[in-house]
Amino acid sequence: MARSTDDITKENKYLGISISPEELVRRKQADKPIWQMVLEIMRDVPKEEIDKLPIDGSEEHDHYIYGTPSKNS
Repeated sequence: MARSTDDITKENKYLGISISPEELVRRKQADKPIWQMVLEIMRDVPKEEIDKLPIDGSEEHDHYIYGTPSKNS
């Protein structure tokens, strides 16, 4: 089921993404691999901001996304 642009906009705001739904649709239509899209999106993110990301994000994604107790505590 296709998501509406309103749904995409709400999710983007929640996630702090500043890409418009139209831009997401345009990128999807370009049929690029996801890794290439991520590289394009992250291109302008300063290294200092990337360094702030948690290094255990894949192991602790439930903790960071949903606030569940950390597995390491």
